[in-house]
This record gives sequence, C-alpha cells and structure tokens, in this order.
Amino acid sequence: MQIRSIATFAVVSMITILAASPAQASPTQVVVRIEGRTKTLFEGPILTEGHDVHSSEPDGGNAAEDIEEHPCDGINPNDPENAIPGPTPTAAAVDAMSLIGETKQLDGQWYPGYEDYLVKRLGSEEENAEKEGKSWGILVNNVLTNVGGCQYELRADDEVLWIFNAFESKPILGLFAASEDYISGERPLTATAQLDKPFEVEVAAYNGDGEGRPPLRPERTSANTEPYAGADVSPVSTSEKGFETVETASPGTVTTNNEGKASIVFTTPGWHRIKAGTALDKEGEETAIRSNRLDVCVPAVGETGCGEPPAEDRVRALPQYLETHREETATQHEETPNTGEPPPAAGPSATPASTSTQTPTSTSAQTPAQTASSLVAGLSVESIGPARLLLKLAAPGVATVKIAHLLGKEHHRHFQTVKTITVKASEAGALQVKLPRLAAGSYRVSISLAGAQTVVKTLTIRRRRP
Repeated sequence: MQIRSIATFAVVSMITILAASPAQASPTQVVVRIEGRTKTLFEGPILTEGHDVHSSEPDGGNAAEDIEEHPCDGINPNDPENAIPGPTPTAAAVDAMSLIGETKQLDGQWYPGYEDYLVKRLGSEEENAEKEGKSWGILVNNVLTNVGGCQYELRADDEVLWIFNAFESKPILGLFAASEDYISGERPLTATAQLDKPFEVEVAAYNGDGEGRPPLRPERTSANTEPYAGADVSPVSTSEKGFETVETASPGTVTTNNEGKASIVFTTPGWHRIKAGTALDKEGEETAIRSNRLDVCVPAVGETGCGEPPAEDRVRALPQYLETHREETATQHEETPNTGEPPPAAGPSATPASTSTQTPTSTSAQTPAQTASSLVAGLSVESIGPARLLLKLAAPGVATVKIAHLLGKEHHRHFQTVKTITVKASEAGALQVKLPRLAAGSYRVSISLAGAQTVVKTLTIRRRRP
C-alpha cells in the first residue's frame, strides 16, 4: 500500500459509505484501541458520542495553529447517508484520551472542504509524516475506513482501531483463546485457564492492505485472516494511565507455530494480561501491528473465578455520558407511530438535572426561527431554530428537551428519538439551549419542566444548498 499523502486523504474522504447509520438517542458503547509506535495507548469498551473536537494548544502557544473547535459527529456533506449526529472514530479517540487524563488528546490539520481532520497526534504519540512518511490510520471492524474519522458514523459494539504508521501493509494481529473458536461479533476481552495446565491461544493476521466499507460487525474468516506463525505471545506491563507494553523478552513469552497456535502454562493464580507482538525491525518497530489484549483468569485451587475483571475490561465513560446514559435508560420507551401532527405528551418529565450533553450546533440549515406562544405552568418557548432553542422560565427549574426525527413514508411514519438534552436554570428568565446538528428533515421537539405540562413544537431542517 502507498503511504498516505494529504492528496490521498482528500480523495478517500470523498467516497461515501452506503450503509445508513441508526439513530443515536444516547451515548453508544464501542471498543476503542489505539496502537502507538511502541505501546498501546488505550484499549477497552467506552461510551461515546459525536461532539466538537479541537487540536491541542501547541507548546509555546503558536497562534498560527488551528485550535478552533470543529464538529465531529458524522454529519458531513461528503457522507450524506448519515442523517443524524452519532459517534465517530475521532471523537471516540478524543474521549479515550480524556478518560486516561491525557492533556493533549489530539493534534491534527483541519480540512474545511472535507470537514475532517488529518490526525497527527493521539495522546503522547506524535507522527512526523513529512520526514518519516508514517501516518495514523483508522480501522473499524478490522477494515480501513474509506472516509475520515469525523465522517464515519459508528454503531453500537463497533471495534475502532487507530494505528500509528497504518499504511505499510503490515499484518494486523488478533489474539484469541483457541477454545473460543471466535468467528465474528464482539471480540472476547477475557478468558479462563487452569492453574499449571496448558492454555492454548491462537494468533490470526488480518490483512492490513486496502480500504473499504467496514462490515456491520467484526469478522474473522478465511477470506480476511490467516494463521500467523512466529508471533510472540507475552505478558503485558500496564502503566498507571493504562499504557500497555508487550514484554517480548519475558521468560513467559511463547511463540506461535505454523498454525498460529501456542500454549502457555500459568503457574500463579489471578488475572494474567497477554498480547501478541513481533520482533523489531531495523527502525525499532514491530514487523506486525500488535494484537488486542486478552485478560486470562487463572482461579486458585478450590476457586472458580478471579473476582472482578480488570478495570480496562469494564465500560468506561466520561461523567457527562454516564449521566445521560442513566437518564436515557430510565426514560427509554418506544415512540408511537404517527401519521399526522403529534399530540402533546401527557405528563411532566422527572429527568434529573445534569450537564447539557448537546452536540455541536450548525448554521448551515437556513430555516427561519419558528416563534411560539403559550406559557404552560411557568414554561414558554420563545423561539426555535436549527441551532438553538430559546425558553423563558417563570422560576428556576430543570428543562428537558427531547428531539425526535420523523421517519418512514405515508402510513408507516413514526418518530424516533435522536437526542435528549437536560439543562438546569438557576434563576427565572431566558434560557438558551444549543441544539445538535441535524440532517435535513422534520423533527418533533418536546420541552418539559418538572411540574409543568410538556410543550411540543415542530422543527424543519432544510437541505443545505451546495
């Protein structure tokens, strides 16, 4: 594969993904792995959603650097199949770096014509594409994406893999417990072995060459993988932040045979972390992309388990996503099919206050603001437009805004919730709520206030002119 240049990036950014993405009503769970030059920067399941992204403040404060926030939520003229905002590989990587406390989550060059970044740094790993010809690349479900990281919209349980120096056609290793006979779906994060008995693992090599449309779920087939001989399956040292280093020089390292298999004997009980890597080349880099992590439970004699799995195997989330996730779980319900104007909801909202989780606003949809009128138990809607909602409260309170997209045709039309925003007003008066970027279409916006009747308004987003 040719090394990626800026021109190539521009070309692949124009290719659209044909599969429509589902509506995103709450933060979405995906698996994120970021493989740096010499170590794994992040690995594990997280909750994420599309949001504004910006490059880190450069050392020395170079004002020429673009550190403005830019939308990164899948709504993009180069990928028109995405109808509503959703999680993206770049936003997910920024969230992952934030979770481990990295102050420089991302550096990149923003291309206005494609509304996307060419990523140059993730966390502590910075490329030097001009001198080294090595660039960050993205795989989703084991396939290099054919659009940028702010354009591709992720689905629940997608596996996102960022790779430093992704375009040298290196094989991408996958590590599995042989007993799992893994073929497709979520890749197992843990396995169980017996004390002092052989535990068989296998390493498969995914083809790292070529871009395309990722499948709906991760797959391991004879068409896209083959057994990898000579891989070192080794213990892993994990830093306080969670950086993982494969200890290939460890006496516990085993090497895969021609069938890609090897056996490990664990002599101590508890959790054991392993990954597959390879020998270093003359430039000090591995000859293949190191594998996913596998945490192996080895129960003590007389025990059946090892207690809670390591924290990295459990779902992690930034505080605002946890709050939104709890709210959506508590209030989630099926939307009633509707062939006409929706009636107002019957009762007040009991959603607790939280930090607003809205996604970036957009000024591209040129729909005039719609004025509202009535005051309902201390709540009035002053105006609603593509970018903002202006409320007026007669007293302090918590307002919940639910946005639903009108889908389907004729008698099969129905509303599907795409976003819920909860904001707290500490005093009476005007309250401005930034709305997420929405694709062209019709929406129902329901605004509720604790102790008040729900107000329902319609919002039409017109297609942006080219």
